[in-house]
Amino acid sequence: MKKLWQMIKGCPLFTILILSGIIVTAGGYAGAALGIYKWDVTFKHPMVQTVLLDEKAESGSESDASEVSTAKGDLDKNEQHKDVDNSTEAVKNGKPLEKTEEQTDGKSEDKSDAKTTEKSSEKNTEKSTEKGSGKTTEKTTKKSTEKKTEATTEKKASIDTGGSSTPISRPTQYKKIKTRKSRNNCYGDLTKIALETDYPYIKVDKSYFDDALFIGDSRIEGLALYSGLDNAQFAYMEGLTTFGLMSEKIAANGTATLTDLLGSQTFKKIYIMLGINEAGYNTDSYVSSYMDAVSQIQALQPDAVIFMMGCMHVSSDYSDTHDIVNNDNIDEKNGAIAAYADGIKLFYLDMNTVVDDGKGGLIKDYTWDDIHLQAQYYSVWEDYLYSHGLKDDAFN
Repeated sequence: MKKLWQMIKGCPLFTILILSGIIVTAGGYAGAALGIYKWDVTFKHPMVQTVLLDEKAESGSESDASEVSTAKGDLDKNEQHKDVDNSTEAVKNGKPLEKTEEQTDGKSEDKSDAKTTEKSSEKNTEKSTEKGSGKTTEKTTKKSTEKKTEATTEKKASIDTGGSSTPISRPTQYKKIKTRKSRNNCYGDLTKIALETDYPYIKVDKSYFDDALFIGDSRIEGLALYSGLDNAQFAYMEGLTTFGLMSEKIAANGTATLTDLLGSQTFKKIYIMLGINEAGYNTDSYVSSYMDAVSQIQALQPDAVIFMMGCMHVSSDYSDTHDIVNNDNIDEKNGAIAAYADGIKLFYLDMNTVVDDGKGGLIKDYTWDDIHLQAQYYSVWEDYLYSHGLKDDAFN
């Protein structure tokens, strides 16, 4: 002990560093055991990734910084949020490099027809312009606009709304806000925010979720681990995106795909929360992929009601300092998928209403990393779900 004391007196700085390391390590283990921290914080953590991305952008090193600002809003692989899994490939020109067989089969014919129509339209326009007057241009413009409108309508109509002429449709309403300029090409200026589907929601108990399935990324994982909804089923994976939703092994503890699960069991209620990992993708690309997945889920579960849950916000501090993973981007993407809700077979729910800090962000005290809820606050999300049940006739 005497020699130890002499060593401490002789090297006080070294001793302080050693003791500090022991205290911090012990505190970390204690926090993880209490559910305050997570055990697996790595260099994939969104805050680490963002710091690395910002450093590259500022220094102009490599090609990553230039890719962030491309006109089509492409996402560089290094920009991914913590939850973006290594097995999910980055998109090219705002679209995924690979899609599931169901997605490809369902769209290949439509795309080829559309291209053929566009080419023929262009040829007709060129011929008529050579022959005639300036009115030809106006007619051609009107026709192309009508075709685009028809294509959008047909795409939206492909989503199943129950197949009945009697249900009351409840289109999504929006709250207008003062324009917020976008800070990245992957999303546009924000002028409105989607409101959750207007419906006379009822309070329900735990048994309501006996036939429910929750699908999503690490945030849904948190709901599975820390909420009391142990009677519901969950299909999740850290890094999950809409682009790999149907083909990734996210069900049955990662041993089955969502397609397999939906083909083997029946659910009345299906809840989906995605979007944080797609923050760097172009909004149109994200919505297209999201609704493709919804169509496939409806084909496998035609009697289920699907709840598209708005992506949970990040904290206001985090949002203010990040040009990609921020709440304006999240709100635009939420509003885009909410447009498809009809209040019959598709509902839009927004749990952000119960975790909002008054500035459009996630309450700072509720989160351990500015992005995920602390374990004890998943009960707030759970209570929100209990207060947003549907009447029995909604499932007929």
